[in-house]
Amino acid sequence: MKGTLMTRNILWAGLALAAVVCGSAGAQQTSPLQFFQPDLEAPPVALTVHFAATGETRAIAGRELLAGSREMYLRSATVATLLNAGRFWDSGMRRLELKVGQVGFTVTADSRLVTTSEGQTLLPVPVLDNRGDLWLPLTLLVDVVGPALGDRLRWDAQTRRLTLGVPEYTVLRLRSEILGRATAVHIHCRDPLGYRTESPQPGVIELKIYGGDVNAAAVGQTRRRGLLLSARSRQQRDDAVITFRVDDLVSRYRTYTADEGREIVLVLEEEQIASMPAPVPRGRAQVNIDAAPRDITHVEELRTVVIDPGHGGHDVGAVGPHGILEKDVNLAVARELRSWLKRESDLEVVLTRERDEHQDLAARAEAANLADGDLFISLHCNSWFNDSAHGLETYFLSPAQSDWAKSVEAAENAAGGGAPADDVEFIVWELVQNRFISASSHLAETIQAQVTSDLDVPDRGVRQAGFRVLVGAYMPAVLVEMGFVSHAGEERRLGDRRYQQRLAASLGRAVLAYREATALVEVEADDGEEDHGGWE
Repeated sequence: MKGTLMTRNILWAGLALAAVVCGSAGAQQTSPLQFFQPDLEAPPVALTVHFAATGETRAIAGRELLAGSREMYLRSATVATLLNAGRFWDSGMRRLELKVGQVGFTVTADSRLVTTSEGQTLLPVPVLDNRGDLWLPLTLLVDVVGPALGDRLRWDAQTRRLTLGVPEYTVLRLRSEILGRATAVHIHCRDPLGYRTESPQPGVIELKIYGGDVNAAAVGQTRRRGLLLSARSRQQRDDAVITFRVDDLVSRYRTYTADEGREIVLVLEEEQIASMPAPVPRGRAQVNIDAAPRDITHVEELRTVVIDPGHGGHDVGAVGPHGILEKDVNLAVARELRSWLKRESDLEVVLTRERDEHQDLAARAEAANLADGDLFISLHCNSWFNDSAHGLETYFLSPAQSDWAKSVEAAENAAGGGAPADDVEFIVWELVQNRFISASSHLAETIQAQVTSDLDVPDRGVRQAGFRVLVGAYMPAVLVEMGFVSHAGEERRLGDRRYQQRLAASLGRAVLAYREATALVEVEADDGEEDHGGWE
């Protein structure tokens, strides 16, 4: 046991050293997890397990075994009892197989790799060997075991409650009401949740609720009511999606929140019919309504884009294995993006820094406000001590919901200098950003889809986190992690000027696509002098 402990300490010391070596000479951090060190003497924490099928509640003990992480760990023996699983231990390989019915999950001490019959999954944190037993992170249960078994497991870190089986829903019910020529749809949630809407095709509106667990039986409608023909909900891995089928007369819609963010309201509005009678066609006529309903919640004139090249000066950000500095990539892409937007549009473009200089995170957001910006885009590069991680992520402001998002948030906030936003300041600015949360998530989704499609890079998704640089921006704001400099291939591409130009062009196309989707389109009145041909 003493030799095992020494081996483990050497392993963790090696990981910490590798993280530092990948960083800058000025001790800049490159990995969101490099500051997570094992705390094998962490005290036990009382947890509650709720079995949704039976209503049974059980008390268990867990431990937060990684310093700097809020990831909760459970003894493998406890997990086996909860899941009614068999345990098969290979002491020579320090490997454990959990067998739940016919499904097996294999993990190894001090490793993040999980092997199942379907393949392999990399956890954000490792399995740990402590006190004569393997300790398993809750993310293993929630993100790997649950989905593999076709069951939903939910962990509530605030109440320290693990629910097995049917989740505790956060998207609770739906009701609709007729308001003259409009129809309002009310979606009631347990908590304030971020969301965005889009109309992928005529007659269809989709509402994505970030981090929502939807009660599909209660959040739906099969009978027509006003302009709403039907509503159907479905659960994605991290989000809830509600699909509304609407009347062909619906030309536009808008959204807002009530009940301190716990109620999302979607208002469907009819096409405004002109008072002048339409011409009567001769013979047979066919009318095609092929325009999708338009979101007028954030109809705005986009004039000024603020681009924030992250880090700078002594704050080099992440450092690649071949010496590429994040601060240089961020500035280079920002300059290319400015050039592209000026060439392809009439937008004003402002950079928060023009040269290699350090700026406080709060000052960047304030500079965006002083420039009267309409959009704020902060450019960054990602890093992780596992050099296989790669791909694009886009974030908007909201409390971080996953351990990975919390890790990236902590790394970026710590690197930027200045005092972190305290709880009161964050709450105040989150309320301000609630005004822009739909627009910010829309921008994030547009960027994520455009860049991953144009450049064929892995899509790591749109995420939520409390980045300090976004706190204080009085406009739709996103943070783009353009790739991992810790990945050899992505480091090489991110340091290449031609790739930087392609990346900037893709980001620019996303900005213009967002502008087009949110611009106010004015339909000029017919002057009555055009030739109607076969109409009379």
